Amino acid sequence: MPTEPVRPPLPSSTDVLIVGAGPTGLALAAAFRTLGVDHVLIDRAAGPAVHSRAAAAHARTLESLATIGAADALVARGRPGRAFVARDGERRIVSTPFDELDTPYPFVLAVPQETTEQVLQARLEELGGRVYRRHTLLDLGELYPGMNALVTDDETGEVRAVRARYVVGCDGLHSTVRQRSDIDFVGHDRPHNFALIEFSMDWSGPEGEITFFFSPAGLLAVSHLPGDLYRIVALVDDDAGPPTLEEIQHLLDTRGPTAAGARVHHLEMASTWRVRHRLADTFAKGPVFLVGDAAHVHSPVGAQGMNTGIQDVFNLAWKLAAVLDGTAAPELLNTYNAERRPVAQGVLAFTSQLHDISTASDPNSVFLRNEVLSAASRIPEFQSWLANRLAQISARYPGAEPGAQSPAVGERMPPRPGMATGIGWSLLLPPGADSPAVKEAAAASATPIAVATVTDLPHAVLVRPDGHVALTSPAAEAAELPGRLAAWLRHPWPVAG
Repeated sequence: MPTEPVRPPLPSSTDVLIVGAGPTGLALAAAFRTLGVDHVLIDRAAGPAVHSRAAAAHARTLESLATIGAADALVARGRPGRAFVARDGERRIVSTPFDELDTPYPFVLAVPQETTEQVLQARLEELGGRVYRRHTLLDLGELYPGMNALVTDDETGEVRAVRARYVVGCDGLHSTVRQRSDIDFVGHDRPHNFALIEFSMDWSGPEGEITFFFSPAGLLAVSHLPGDLYRIVALVDDDAGPPTLEEIQHLLDTRGPTAAGARVHHLEMASTWRVRHRLADTFAKGPVFLVGDAAHVHSPVGAQGMNTGIQDVFNLAWKLAAVLDGTAAPELLNTYNAERRPVAQGVLAFTSQLHDISTASDPNSVFLRNEVLSAASRIPEFQSWLANRLAQISARYPGAEPGAQSPAVGERMPPRPGMATGIGWSLLLPPGADSPAVKEAAAASATPIAVATVTDLPHAVLVRPDGHVALTSPAAEAAELPGRLAAWLRHPWPVAG
């Protein structure tokens, strides 16, 4: 008879303990494997999530996942959509096309979170990493200069102590890491109940887009997942339970376009939940960091949640690596909270606005909303702004001088040929600036730097491993940037948390 594989024991010490193996925890562990950071990843679940909520990966997320070699596999298993579209029955009110975004991924990828986790776990294992599943964090305590974690093996009941220099909570809404660290999670529940449903159907409605149907009967969002599965998110009554096939058919008949002729066949899953709107008081407390839903939760309108969490990951991963290998001062870690919390705060405000717009029910408000959005949709600048905001490629961090020419410090630098492969630094030069002095300075840097010329660049930029600009200079002074990087890593902005 085949024998059960031996479960390796949980290590007693590590540089970074990651709690939670959802998309953020898996992405962080894969990033650490790429960067050579010692870590342990635990999760109480026996395997990747089944029928979970996130179902869209935006362009900025795919750019980040490309640095750990996971984007292509995810795209191959998803369904690219060209736009977010809002409709009132047959009438298209607003359309947000993604095909003109400056990115290698000019679309929104419809992909179930279960698939995302499968792809990320497979990539982690390809890189030599693993998940310690069926392990639950019980408690955290300070043990200078790090933390002592008590972890139980849920299969054997054994409790082990794990000493970690840093702990990262990727453990979701009810984060044990956040609770044990006494970090407040401030906010409220929104006065709306939603149903999340996956099913197969015949459908001649809009394809190649994620569609929001604004109806007097309530909001209905429809997306086509890979294969013959569809997903809808629908506003339902407070006392509604998971809908039946007949109730799903009624939702489509009364809220979707009648010409689509929807005919529901098979129910895959259905659940209901109330929207929570919460933000952690801080994303970092001593050697503890919060990522993703452990730090911020909000309305699903706009598909921002998982995507924001993955951007948290790639902001934090290279910083922890640089501090652990001694190339950066510990003060660099203060920039995680200083950069990511304001971004998350903006996402909460943005999704709250989208939520209120999408759930309007008063006839006068509905009429005004539809007319304003229809008019705005005819303005190219509005379409571009909304597409960039939804795709999360407009997020920027502080640091630029007032009036600075783009790409400025803190802005995202769109991927360009010759940039660092993997998670690394890039020195990008305008034409004619690639001198021997620049190459010598980059080669002498203690931090590896890829050097490339970009035809449409007005000045030299030093790009961080997470794709944001760290430093800029005139072309003639590009050779100074590698030396300035060493100083920046010792005294990054801001030096206080």
